Amino acid sequence: MSRDFDVIIIGSGAAGMSAAIEARLAGATVMVVEADGHLGGATRNSTGVVYACNTSTQKEKGISDSADATYAYIMTLNQHAIRPDLIRYYCDESAAMLEWLKDKGVEFPANMLVHSDITETQRGHTSSTFGLGIADALINRAGALGVETALGTRVDGLIVEDGKVVGITADGTNLRAPSVIIATGGFGNSPDMLKKWYPTAAYHGDRTWAVHRDAPFILGDGITLGESVGAQITGHDTGLLNPTPCFDSRYVEAFLPPWVIAVNKEGKRFMAEWDSYAVTGYLMNEQTDKRCWAIFDHPTMVANGDDLSYADPYNSGLATSSWEEITITREVEKGVAFRADSIAEVAKLAGLDAQAVEETVRIYNRDTQAHGEDRLFHKDGNGHPLTPIQTAPFYAVEVRAAIIGFTAAGLDINLDCEVLDTKGRVIEGLYGAGEVLGCFHGKRYAGGGTSIGSSVVFGRRAGTLAAQHALSEAVPA
Repeated sequence: MSRDFDVIIIGSGAAGMSAAIEARLAGATVMVVEADGHLGGATRNSTGVVYACNTSTQKEKGISDSADATYAYIMTLNQHAIRPDLIRYYCDESAAMLEWLKDKGVEFPANMLVHSDITETQRGHTSSTFGLGIADALINRAGALGVETALGTRVDGLIVEDGKVVGITADGTNLRAPSVIIATGGFGNSPDMLKKWYPTAAYHGDRTWAVHRDAPFILGDGITLGESVGAQITGHDTGLLNPTPCFDSRYVEAFLPPWVIAVNKEGKRFMAEWDSYAVTGYLMNEQTDKRCWAIFDHPTMVANGDDLSYADPYNSGLATSSWEEITITREVEKGVAFRADSIAEVAKLAGLDAQAVEETVRIYNRDTQAHGEDRLFHKDGNGHPLTPIQTAPFYAVEVRAAIIGFTAAGLDINLDCEVLDTKGRVIEGLYGAGEVLGCFHGKRYAGGGTSIGSSVVFGRRAGTLAAQHALSEAVPA
């Protein structure tokens, strides 16, 4: 076949640029096509946490970890309803992936390691220059290797000949290559895609928004392109939703303050409020009407509302908070939040079972006062003492898991990153990596940094194998 390049990559985030680097190192000519006006995708706007195990950074801090332990954790968290081959490969390759990023100039200081899952092991490796630094390091390395790029170019079709993908179309122009990698990211900015593929997120209507709103082409193009050639789309209604009180300011948040309790419509607690977003959003969406209410008192809010340490465990400096006094007061005046002089009254204002809320608060106060701990859900106060909710006025703030951290429906691949059709057959010449995949993340997000980590791991593999395929194809004399 004629070709313009050996490998064409659609998308320039962590997956796309990792693929470009490895494909170029394998000897292929590479073109990266990006719809936006700059490279980097959603990665450049992230906190830059990478999830990895058994790393040199962990060892530097004296942390003992293993791929086996991480694999067992992820599989157990998802009740084994997840692809073992992909998870095993990720766990085995994550340490090498981190060293690969370090070789590109990304620094992961040991003192910036964080607990990013719900185990006692720190596996969240925070880049000292956050997501932008990771994106820039990959972009610079790809550029130095001679990877070509086309910005402001949105791919609208795949070229198929004799059952093989042999190129792309964009704005009426055809580019041909024996290997095409889709690395377009997710679909968090597309209301139509959300309704179809992530209805739990769409349920919250205009309260739903994506953390990658500054990456405007996170629109699900990879799914559309895949469907056009018969690709299997999997992972329906999966992804990550973070808690938010849904105020108009739309703060980027991922954690509830440790000093509130969350109750459902029936007035009962259902989780440890400061747990990782690996579990809290899912638990909220399992409650009646997919929402809950934060209950707290005035003195605790005043004493803690300006403290953002709970909101930024990754030390990114990017976190904001809805829980400061000036914001809560404003929302009470707007009728969005509720304030009253008794627990029963504030519960009634919020439409909750007042007697149940009173009993829930009584039990919480008893445990924090008599025992200094949350004996029901064993909530960690993150350095904050767990204080009783006992001094009027009292507040009730509706909270929903409505901020999209990422979407997890998308293409199905095999371990060689080849895209599969609806019969489980390989679509020759087509590869996938990154958030566009629907077969890696299960019903529960393993932990912070899994999104970037898996993008790099499978982006690298896709790039290497796509290059090998392209170079094995006969080139006309």
